[in-house]
Amino acid sequence: MENNEKITSEDEKEISTWMVTFSDLATLLLTFFVLLLSMSSMDDKTLKSLFTSFTSACGILNFKEYGEVYRPKEVMIEGIYQRLKDNIVIKRADDPTDIPAETGDSFSRESGGQIVIEDIPDGFKLVFGHKLLFQPGSADLTEAMKSVLEPVGRFINSSSYQIYLDGHTDSMPVNELKFESNAELSLARAYNIMEYLINKEGISPYVIALAGYGEYKPVDSNETPAGRGNNRRVDMIFKNKRYF
Repeated sequence: MENNEKITSEDEKEISTWMVTFSDLATLLLTFFVLLLSMSSMDDKTLKSLFTSFTSACGILNFKEYGEVYRPKEVMIEGIYQRLKDNIVIKRADDPTDIPAETGDSFSRESGGQIVIEDIPDGFKLVFGHKLLFQPGSADLTEAMKSVLEPVGRFINSSSYQIYLDGHTDSMPVNELKFESNAELSLARAYNIMEYLINKEGISPYVIALAGYGEYKPVDSNETPAGRGNNRRVDMIFKNKRYF
């Protein structure tokens, strides 16, 4: 009688172990198919937005010592776009959506009072319009620019990009009492942006590099007021690779 009871107990134990394993497998398969179904109902922008919000919220994922968790460049661009869109007019260079009809496709550069975000190899860049940055002939940051640099600074702190600040001007002569050349003016403007990011937003000086090109890298003609306005800008370039 005891032997029969022992055999029955061992059989029941073997059957219970098998059922636990099967139940775990069935639960995993169910979870997998539910996940597939939920992802198939999301559009691309929603998925990117959720992913960006999740990685920003979960600070434990940003391992500063070893580099941050991988995020596709497109998601990073969407992240900076979402941070800035409520504070300032920001346009993607290849996206004509919501451009006023009377200005046409040139709105993204010619308004001069906004930021253009451009995709470039191994990174992206923000092009700050001249009306947003400084008063004519001055290197002092405007209050509007300061309010924009705050969310930009938070973004830089949460990423592992290296930042290049490139100042540009038009070809008009400068006020020699303040600056000796357009190159000096453009460098002073880039420097003041860097100084603000370091002192006010806590950005490490080891991730920022400066350049002042003056009038020597125009994006438009210096023969017209609109063209000169397009050339007066500061490019903030975000690069993945380590160059310094």
